[in-house]
Amino acid sequence: MVRKESSAFLQRVYSSKDNRDLKEVYDHWADKYDAHVTAFGYMIPAVAAGMFGKYVPPDATPILDAGAGTGLMGSVIDLLGYQGQVGIDLSAGMLNKANERNVYRDLHQMVLGEKLDFPSDHFGACQSIGVFTAGHAPASAFDELVRVLCLGGYIIFSMLEDVYIPKGYKDKFESLENDGKWKLVEKTKKFPGLPLEHPDQLNRVYVYRVC
Repeated sequence: MVRKESSAFLQRVYSSKDNRDLKEVYDHWADKYDAHVTAFGYMIPAVAAGMFGKYVPPDATPILDAGAGTGLMGSVIDLLGYQGQVGIDLSAGMLNKANERNVYRDLHQMVLGEKLDFPSDHFGACQSIGVFTAGHAPASAFDELVRVLCLGGYIIFSMLEDVYIPKGYKDKFESLENDGKWKLVEKTKKFPGLPLEHPDQLNRVYVYRVC
């Protein structure tokens, strides 16, 4: 029953036509999201946490959780000892669940791909997990994420391989690097983010450093 219900939510997410649709799905999914993605064997947070601990210094603060959802990744970062997390998400329902974890300094309803209500050079690091996938945040979102990070700050994010070229992410990444805005530090091998549900949908985790 859990797998059937969770699969239905996932299909609604992937078929959302715009941010209004996406927000509505996530608002309804919020209470069961953690249980459902666990049932999928959700691997991305574990891989991303390894990269975060490898590169982000312990005193990096504040840390932006871009697309915080229920705070699943934020809770992992908190366990690693990082402080001063600020989460953003388009779904108020998801942010309410994230708030229950008591790991965030602040939570804000914002939309990736639009201007973020933060000053430039503000965050010491950023992580964005499970956000750059089908029907979610556009490639243009990286302009704002780079803007709000401090010089030398690391941004660690996951990316669904199927959208990397067709949705303009490859071009955006190369443009930012050619403009001297950031530099690729590391990217993982391809791996299934939801191995028990979509073993053929492959992801990578990327690490970039803002220049």
